[in-house]
Amino acid sequence: MRMKKAIVILLLALSLAPVAAGAQNVYNFVLENAQRIVNNPTVNFTQTRIAQFKVTALRFLRQTGLEKMPGADERWLDVQAYYLSEFLTLFFKELVSSDSLPDDERKAHILRYTEATMENPLFEQVDEETALAYLKETGEITPFSLNTDWEKAFNYLNTHSNTQTNEQ
Repeated sequence: MRMKKAIVILLLALSLAPVAAGAQNVYNFVLENAQRIVNNPTVNFTQTRIAQFKVTALRFLRQTGLEKMPGADERWLDVQAYYLSEFLTLFFKELVSSDSLPDDERKAHILRYTEATMENPLFEQVDEETALAYLKETGEITPFSLNTDWEKAFNYLNTHSNTQTNEQ
């Protein structure tokens, strides 16, 4: 029950993060908040692992974006950071709400999110070992590819959710 409560609080904080950014760009706001969580010894393990994924994903975006997309700017990073936060919020919201489902159905929900990150790569050629590190690590809370166009992945989930709902 405590974990559910912590995840719900985290989800609320994540959903309000882009709104609170104001004059500060979204990328820096999301990165700084995630780093603050990672560095806070009083934060629970789950929140720390989620924040560490965010830090890693955002740094991957910036570094790879600068190398592969010379035109990448703050606005592009802001959009990616915003949709990364939205994607994770949606994932954990669904994870909490699917808690009562049988294990196989719950795993199917998780795999849909993993698939969304794999089906929507951002860069054509990247270091796969780094990009897939969170997928290869068993028991990872965030089993997603770092090489993800987060806006497309978020929209992919919405499209596939509507398709699956209509088919049922």
